[in-house]
Amino acid sequence: MEKTCVDAAFGEMTYKHRWYKTQSESFFGKEYVIKIAAKAYSEKPITDEQRDAYLQYTEKKDKYAKIVGEQLMQYVNANLQELAGEWVGARRVENITDLAGIVTPKTLLFKQDGTTLLLLECAWDLENGIAVKLSPEIMTGSQNLFL
Repeated sequence: MEKTCVDAAFGEMTYKHRWYKTQSESFFGKEYVIKIAAKAYSEKPITDEQRDAYLQYTEKKDKYAKIVGEQLMQYVNANLQELAGEWVGARRVENITDLAGIVTPKTLLFKQDGTTLLLLECAWDLENGIAVKLSPEIMTGSQNLFL
């Protein structure tokens, strides 16, 4: 049986390997239903750092959506030659809305220390996907670098 809680910041969350809920978010000019997840081990409670990071995200979600788009555009365009080996139809990304055709946001993950990651599926790495670290610093790379 899944455990649930009502958290002061996140609202109603369910536990299965981590605390989670689904939420609609806008990226690349499109709406996505993504998983909002707070990493936790053995049903431990959500941390204050996770709450603070989530509240910061919700207050500045438009800013973060813009950062995600810019980071992914830069990443694809800077690594296009390398990505072309894995991605049929590899092409330069001219504007942020083009990203909707090559990446799909799946999970906004809040680690126990408040680190915030957006995990996405991508056309060039179907096994690992890509991540944009939003906090405490901004970085982009394969998900396996951050998880």
